[in-house]
Formats: sequence, structure tokens, C-alpha cells
Amino acid sequence: MITDDWQPKEEDIEWTREHLGRMQVGDTWSVADSMLRKDEDNTLTVIHATPASLLPLERISKVCKEVGYDFNAEEAQIVHDPQAAAQAAAEEWTSPNTGIPLVNFDLENAEWMLIDEGEEAWRVTIRHHDESDTDEVVLSPMDYHLLAGDELFFTWDGMQVLERHEIIELADEGSIMRSLEDNTVVIMPTVWKEKTVPPHLRGLIFKTNRDEEE
Repeated sequence: MITDDWQPKEEDIEWTREHLGRMQVGDTWSVADSMLRKDEDNTLTVIHATPASLLPLERISKVCKEVGYDFNAEEAQIVHDPQAAAQAAAEEWTSPNTGIPLVNFDLENAEWMLIDEGEEAWRVTIRHHDESDTDEVVLSPMDYHLLAGDELFFTWDGMQVLERHEIIELADEGSIMRSLEDNTVVIMPTVWKEKTVPPHLRGLIFKTNRDEEE
């Protein structure tokens, strides 16, 4: 791995310590076009990286030393399309309980859980039902995104977020305000129908009658 003269400041160390402390074993962290995983025994493992991410990863390794984490990049895969690589890897994930591939779970009806309101820490529970039992697996939001894709990740209460071209059409028609007034579109607030909304959805525009139109 390449090196430079950069040294972490105290704020870099404290931020990283807090961030790693919020992660559960097995959680992934996407940063600088690379993906890292928190493993047992305070180890941060690089799953894959791009050539452009090598310098940022070298700096992360320096911070890890300051917070008491081992930084393992020995088996990192160098890729040129990190998103595609991460999604391909997610297709191979299986349940630790039953070995069932997670892509076969009911991803559409995932349950979002706010586990730490102060830190906005979230988890996503997915389930697989069969005749005799229900298997539950808890994921980080990033892992759920990789597994479920954009369409489900940007869905809330059965509504999908409007795409950019759809918002432009409403703007060109001059109908955004009317649509807000008659509740055919909604700008997602922090709380929707008494449920706290995940941060990545807040402020996005959803069409409330999409299913009726289709």
C-alpha cells in the first residue's frame, strides 16, 4: 500500500473511534470507493478497493492504529466498479441461521428499526417464511441497500420516491404546489404516520397514488 506523510488529528481519531463503536461485527463501511468490514477482535478488513482508494485507506489504517484496531488489507480485491462488486457479493450472502440466500428473503417488507435515536443508528430486519418457521436476519442499512437495490431502498409505506425526470415534469406543468395540496405527492418529513423515517428518505418527494395510477 502506498504511503504519505499524513498523520491523523485528534478529531479524526475521535470520529473514527465513535463510528467503529457504533458498528456491529459484520457491518460494512463504504468509504473512498472501497468497502470495509468490522470483524471480531477489533479488526477492520478491506473487502474491496479501487486504485484511487489506496491512499485514503492508508490514512484510515493510521487512524485504526490510534484507536486500537487491526487493519487488514491483505486479501482486498482491487476492482474498477466497486458498486457492482459489492452488489455481486451481496447476492452470495446467506442466513447464518439456515443458510438460505438472503436474496430469497422478503426484501419488500423489510422492517426498519431506529436503535439509537441520538446517533440516528438504524438496522433493517428481513424475514424468510416457510411452512414451519420464520428466519430473521438483521442488516445495516448499507447492506440492505446492496441486497435490495435502489427501488426498495427508496420505498416507504408502499410509496416510491419520484425520479428526477418525474419531478421536472411536475415543475414544467406548474403542478407541484397543487399536488402537495391534494396530497398526491408528499415531501417526506422526519415522521410519517407516527413512524420515524430513515434519514436517506427525508426531504425526498414521493407520489402517494402511484399504485392507483398503475
